[in-house]
Amino acid sequence: MRARLISTALLAAALCLLGSALAPAARAGVDVDLGASVPLGDSGRVFFNISSRYFDVAPPVVEQWGTRYTNPDDLAVSLFISTQSRRSPDVIFALRRQGLSWWDVGLRLGVPVDAWFVPVAHDPGPPYGRAYGHWRKHRQNPKYMMVLPDADVRNLVAVRMAHEYYGVPVDDAMRWRASGRNVRDLMVSEYQVRHGHKGGHDDHGDNRGQGNGGHDKGHDNGHGKGHGKDHGKGHD
Repeated sequence: MRARLISTALLAAALCLLGSALAPAARAGVDVDLGASVPLGDSGRVFFNISSRYFDVAPPVVEQWGTRYTNPDDLAVSLFISTQSRRSPDVIFALRRQGLSWWDVGLRLGVPVDAWFVPVAHDPGPPYGRAYGHWRKHRQNPKYMMVLPDADVRNLVAVRMAHEYYGVPVDDAMRWRASGRNVRDLMVSEYQVRHGHKGGHDDHGDNRGQGNGGHDKGHDNGHGKGHGKDHGKGHD
């Protein structure tokens, strides 16, 4: 009997280790100075290099896909799905061109529902309350079918990226995103504060309307029209 208990315990420990090995690595607090080769004022290059570090993708690959998505939020979501599903960005791009929402692309490629969300100890309120409400129902009943519009998915990825990359509390990341900036602007702004100059997240600037679901001709509530170069009838 004792031998059986020991065997069971060892098996459970092995399964836990296997699960840890298969799970995507945590990336909290990976911010570093990118060096003189990436000028502070070149927000595009700064964002591509931040994304390269966070998603563990070579900078030229990030830049290549950055030219295909006109909205930086969509680039981040694409790389997030690629990391979580271990599928090529080409596969994800092809699914978007077919007209699938970001949520449906994630479902098609097996991204776990929980992967989208950073746990919070309270109701986060708008613009996150609806998505977190669906998640709460799903956790109570895994058969509950969640469907999130692109605006919510973009918000979730931007919040997770800021929270994990800079190692800041999720409430701070949510506040930054709720200011209305796209993920590139909020990530670059914080980088400039930490490694150079400029106003940071108390200075919201004029970049409203692309974060928090405001994006190029988006499909906030389902399907929309083209979201990048050469997208045909995909999403924004």
